[in-house]
Amino acid sequence: MRLSNLLLPDIESALREDPAIVRELFEDLHAEDVADIIEGADEDLARDMLLALEPDRAADVFECIEPARQVRQIDRLGVELAAPIINEMASDERADLLALLRPIVAEALLARLDPEEAADARKLTAFEDDTVGSVMSTEVLTVDRSMNIGQVIARVRAGAEEAETIHYVYVVTGKDRLVGVVSLRELILAPNDDIVGDLMREDIKTIGPRADQEEAAQIIGHYDLIALPVVDDGGMLLGVVTVDDVVDVLAEEATEDMHRMAAVEPLEASYFGTDFWTFVKKRSPWLVVLFIGELFTGDAIKLFDNVVQYQEGLLVLFLPLIVSSGGNSGSQSATIIIRALAVKEVSLSHARRVFTREVSMGIALGLLLSTIGFARAYFWDGTEANVALVVGITLITVVTLGTVVGAMMPILLERAGLDPAVSSTPFIASLVDVLGIVAYFSIAGWILIS
Repeated sequence: MRLSNLLLPDIESALREDPAIVRELFEDLHAEDVADIIEGADEDLARDMLLALEPDRAADVFECIEPARQVRQIDRLGVELAAPIINEMASDERADLLALLRPIVAEALLARLDPEEAADARKLTAFEDDTVGSVMSTEVLTVDRSMNIGQVIARVRAGAEEAETIHYVYVVTGKDRLVGVVSLRELILAPNDDIVGDLMREDIKTIGPRADQEEAAQIIGHYDLIALPVVDDGGMLLGVVTVDDVVDVLAEEATEDMHRMAAVEPLEASYFGTDFWTFVKKRSPWLVVLFIGELFTGDAIKLFDNVVQYQEGLLVLFLPLIVSSGGNSGSQSATIIIRALAVKEVSLSHARRVFTREVSMGIALGLLLSTIGFARAYFWDGTEANVALVVGITLITVVTLGTVVGAMMPILLERAGLDPAVSSTPFIASLVDVLGIVAYFSIAGWILIS
């Protein structure tokens, strides 16, 4: 049992006695820990705990709560009580929440926010999901290039509480046109009388608000940045994407890829936050497709009925060995290439190199498994040497087919503009199963029957 569950009875009693007691208790805890306690409570108690906090503290805690639970809490709180909390949330977190709410609820909340915060929220929610604009924060420390270091440091002190990050200060001119950046470390080390325009770096890595959020993650990772400024086509500073946003993006994208590779439509909530019928809806389409695909294995076997009957069905004994080897090798290649495409280690221009490499890899791995498979079949009681030869040759063929299909399918999907992760390992395994059966009985027919 979690510690939060043990604390809930005492917290409930304290709330009835004096909410200030709970407020003081939660002030000493990290926002994430308070969120854990709230998520372990029923909806009514969770609402009461949030209301016991000051709006700014409640906003910090609310940002740490699972999105699906946030939506339910808005319904419990009602628009009037929720608005002060939503108003204090970080701009990117608030935009994410508003995008999840029913339009009528979102509009009612926006009507009760500070006009500036409401305008900011409308701007952020206008960006499509998975774009940089949908995850950026607009709370940015900016200074004019004519200010001296002493003035800039005073500006940092005054705006630190509101800013998303103070590791960088962005230098702007005119109407927020980004012209340079200076780090907090550089500010501290510089003399107070120096002009920030002379200290700033003008070679700034930036990104547009409609770029894919994965691109922002790659830039931040490649250049070891803490924050990446977001600018429009005219170079006007719109906001920043910070490294903590990137961590969330990478975790979300990795989760989606893992789900798709397992032939499951990505989940919007956590495992326990997803209801039963949503799971059925997410998992059943691909299972049906894969099931229909596997039906072709029966058709493939039927095509070689005379070969299947060889020595009272002896060849069928080795069939699971053959198809599983092809499916496993295909799944390995697919996983490696999907990941390489995701982190830009492989691109479409590398298709020929990947094909050549995977053919060689398939032959090498096939020879290894072929040696083991040949020996097993050769020493099988009552097995002819020719049957062992069929098993050996087929393993080389099927493993090579598996590695090539598994590697090239994601690349072909990428070229078609689709998510390479859609080429799920179960899908590739099913495809290679059919190819493996055809190859196995074709080779058997050629060697044993012809």
